[in-house]
Amino acid sequence: MKIFFFILLIFSNTQSIDNLFEESNDLYTNGDYQNAVEGYLDILKSGFESAELYFNIGNSFYKLNNIPESNYYYEKAKSISPNDDDILTNLSFAQNLRIDKIETLPVTDIQNLKLSILDLLSEKGWSYVLIVLIWIMCFTFIVYNLSNDPKFKRSFFSISVIFLILSSFTLFINFEKKKNSEIKYAIIYDKEIEVWSEPNNISELKFLLHEGTKVKQIDVIEDWLNIQLENGTVGWIQSSSLRILD
Repeated sequence: MKIFFFILLIFSNTQSIDNLFEESNDLYTNGDYQNAVEGYLDILKSGFESAELYFNIGNSFYKLNNIPESNYYYEKAKSISPNDDDILTNLSFAQNLRIDKIETLPVTDIQNLKLSILDLLSEKGWSYVLIVLIWIMCFTFIVYNLSNDPKFKRSFFSISVIFLILSSFTLFINFEKKKNSEIKYAIIYDKEIEVWSEPNNISELKFLLHEGTKVKQIDVIEDWLNIQLENGTVGWIQSSSLRILD
């Protein structure tokens, strides 16, 4: 009986989330972006998240001309679905609203290829692929050991070696994906902030940054963050000025 009520509770929660999502979509379609985003955020507060939800939140904030929030939520959507064309397109629109125009450091063809492979799937997706490959490798190796037919044995040995290589490659991809996921990025939320050469406001003022700009977190000292821009420039800002993309 307890299991039945638990399943019923999950079903009712899912139904209410679906209803709220549809209501928010209708509000967005009718141009009521403020109430639409409030509905989407209520869904987020319930513990549910998806690329589509983050994308819709980003769209709503974009329509409200909220530069930092639209950039933040498009980046969240991209982290779940890195190759979605709609997400990438709208993220570029939101980035164009930013005051700061920062050129990225040049990357080699090998680095581009590596990033393309990493972005094929999310971290969880690559983990699932690794598990499937390991299971297939184990299965083919077991069949190889149990088989008495030399021809059959050779075939399954070759297959198991192929899946061993694929598993090793996917394991490397998982390590790289994990390493990349541990790098923290953030979006500037203040209209304008000062970037200093040291973690205090009596050091050299290096430059100014504005809302919506994405930065990489290098280090933390009390309420100061050491950040790096896409062009490699580094400096210190107060942590209250931004929101971490966790």
